Amino acid sequence: MTNLRTKIIEALARVEKGSYSTLLLDSFLQEITDQRDKNLFTEIFYGVIRNKLYLDHIIKHFSNKSLEKMDKEVLLGLRIGIYQLLFLDKIPARAAIYESVEAVKLMLKNKGAAAFVNGILRNVNRKIDQVSIIPREKSPLKHFSIKYSYPEWMIKRFIDQYGIEKAEKIIKAGNKRAEVIYRHNSLKMSKQEFLRSLKREGLDFKETFVPGFYNLLNANNPVDTEVFKKGGAYIQGTSAGLASLLLEPKEDMDVLDLAAAPGGKTTHLAMLMENTGHIKALDINPTRLNLIKENMQRLGVKNVSLEKADAAEYQSEKKYDRILADLPCSGLGLISAKPEIKWQKKEKDIKNMAKLQYEILNNNISKLKSEGMLLYSTCTLTREENQLLIERILTENKSLELLDLNKKIKNITGLEIKSNGYVEILPGLINSEGFFYALLKNGA
Repeated sequence: MTNLRTKIIEALARVEKGSYSTLLLDSFLQEITDQRDKNLFTEIFYGVIRNKLYLDHIIKHFSNKSLEKMDKEVLLGLRIGIYQLLFLDKIPARAAIYESVEAVKLMLKNKGAAAFVNGILRNVNRKIDQVSIIPREKSPLKHFSIKYSYPEWMIKRFIDQYGIEKAEKIIKAGNKRAEVIYRHNSLKMSKQEFLRSLKREGLDFKETFVPGFYNLLNANNPVDTEVFKKGGAYIQGTSAGLASLLLEPKEDMDVLDLAAAPGGKTTHLAMLMENTGHIKALDINPTRLNLIKENMQRLGVKNVSLEKADAAEYQSEKKYDRILADLPCSGLGLISAKPEIKWQKKEKDIKNMAKLQYEILNNNISKLKSEGMLLYSTCTLTREENQLLIERILTENKSLELLDLNKKIKNITGLEIKSNGYVEILPGLINSEGFFYALLKNGA
């Protein structure tokens, strides 16, 4: 078990240096054979990332040494130990302390460091009631920041945009483990065969508010199921899946996907078009283009051509019936699935992203056919990247019309979402990842 904790510390150290949690976790789990160890690794790994600021708040209370002066192995050993003590009831306190101390001892070969970790963890176990957080009444910003482990700038944005009550719901939702959602792929399997396959493999599931999307309730390894390997399923969030449905591509249409990797929305569009027409899928990264190709092959997609291109500079005389602009963004709607976003994103990134999004839209609006439609979507919750950007695009392009998505959303999902034409899905208010959509029509 000690080796497991050292591996968790190694993985967390790489996240601290900027690695993506999902890709990193997959690579580490491949080296672990026991399913219980895989589950424990995942729980501690994500739990520490999600609760980092709160864990550090506790460490500061019990330590005379500043976090900055600690060896990274010591700091991470303390975080994993405290997380187990406070959040994992099934692990006895003695085991949580012992295994964390042993991991630090193994990694540093330093008895002093191990003794330091041991002392703090024992104090945490005995005296956690001494730790207090600034009351919500005194400072909602600081209270939420420590309690829910978010940077203050992010909390402030949510409160300013949505008010305290909605902001707290969004923040709490970001700390919940992301659900595993299968999108049924009708290009490879009928719905009946898909559902039979899930039941045959002992997978419990329930329908979501998006047609064809199913929440898996007990899938430890969703990429290892037969239904996934045969191409009957793709792992995709419900909000992400809504994008293709809102764009509403028809058979035999020409469609342009401006930022296609890893291919979830591209392959969904292909399925909705029943492999007819043509989809041009762009991405700037050749490695990620290969990922789309792999997904296309597994899912039986045949109407997509891939091209390595920077969408902000892409040149083409061709006109399209539909354009999907699901663009790179700050990702603040995906914190439940990628909790490292809280620590890796900076507020200045928002301005840079909005600039890139504007350049991509501005470069590709002219590629719409008359009466053609462009869906702009992001997985973030900032006005600069969403509402304000669309307002600017509409001001500068008088031929474009913002279509009201409320009725379309209700027809697809049954949800009542009031908005000014566009739609914003807020985690905590709707059980899904955070997303923004605006549907533009070319009236020229």
